[in-house]
Amino acid sequence: MKNGEVMKRIGKLKGRTAVIVLSSVAAIILILAAGIYLYIHSMINKINIVDKAGPQSLEGSFSDSLAYDKEKDETGSERPQITANSNIAVEDMDEKDLLAADMPAASEDEIAAIEEKLQSNLAKSDIKYDKNVLNILLIGSDSRKSGGSGRSDAMILISINKKKKIITATSILRDIYLKIPGRDKSNRINAAFAYGGADLLLDTIKQNFKINVDKYVIIDFFAFIDMVDAVGGVTVDVTKDDIPIINGYVKELNKLTGVDEKCDWLKNDGQLLLNGKQALGYARNRYIGTDFKRTARQRDILKQVFDKVKDLKITKIIELANQILPQVTTNLKESEIFTLLLSLPSYIKYDIKQETIPAAGTYNNVRIRGMAVLSIDFEENINMLHKSLYSDEAD
Repeated sequence: MKNGEVMKRIGKLKGRTAVIVLSSVAAIILILAAGIYLYIHSMINKINIVDKAGPQSLEGSFSDSLAYDKEKDETGSERPQITANSNIAVEDMDEKDLLAADMPAASEDEIAAIEEKLQSNLAKSDIKYDKNVLNILLIGSDSRKSGGSGRSDAMILISINKKKKIITATSILRDIYLKIPGRDKSNRINAAFAYGGADLLLDTIKQNFKINVDKYVIIDFFAFIDMVDAVGGVTVDVTKDDIPIINGYVKELNKLTGVDEKCDWLKNDGQLLLNGKQALGYARNRYIGTDFKRTARQRDILKQVFDKVKDLKITKIIELANQILPQVTTNLKESEIFTLLLSLPSYIKYDIKQETIPAAGTYNNVRIRGMAVLSIDFEENINMLHKSLYSDEAD
């Protein structure tokens, strides 16, 4: 056989080998891709995905009223007991507010001026939209049952700006007084969730703050507890005054879960590593300091959890997802969740900043119909929110 023919055969053999190798690699890639898709699909299936989130029953929600008994805890401090107040009707939510008892009531003229501004703001239709910004409202429900319904105890707008590579966490204080679309009376923003579920809450935020937000994620207290426990807890500064409040919430959770009521009670103040139950009591405390301080606690805990997740091994992240996802309710579509999960490696590298609505100096504390509410300057807060979430200017 001539050398030329030999070389041709060798060349053909190499070509066939290359085709086989490439075909094999392509097949392996397709199999892996299919496996990854099926695995992610199975993870997404754990989430409670809904098309609509209707009115949330108040039955079975945690009360915000702490009744202090005269017993002493092991620290010698008076121990608060949390009394469930689930019989209060939705229509009566704005008529009962013990926290407003010592606040002077607004005059009829003051209320009329506030209502006129609220109506004028609601009538504006300039909703801000940016294709590079994804707004998702994180709703913390105060359900007493895992996966149950309740009030929106916490509202944090998570804004992912893919152009600026920034995630902004904006706490929306629940005592903001505003117009709720479709309701005759103005009320706290917190009431929107009780009246019409997440959909009405989203519409209330969109119409009052002029931002495009139509996606939400609801987690209850039990998901919060599991999330904190899964990352090994969070470290916070606990004062002596915080201890009885935190222990009161822990006691209520212990009673609900059937464990000894003194399990996980705090005994000392200082910088402490809190588990999920303790962190929940710390985050919910609105009896010491203002609601601004309470929402700052919530954002701090979420940031610590986010930072710790960054350092978790993939096996631990999967374990965390398996535990948390079944406790999540969202109106995100499966395809949107899939995209978010694939984008996580990029998002965890983004800078995180925190904001609060209302901003400092843009609100007044007033009492209307027995409610302690925040009467805010919507124009200033809308401008601040738009600049924070959408501006291309350097911070």
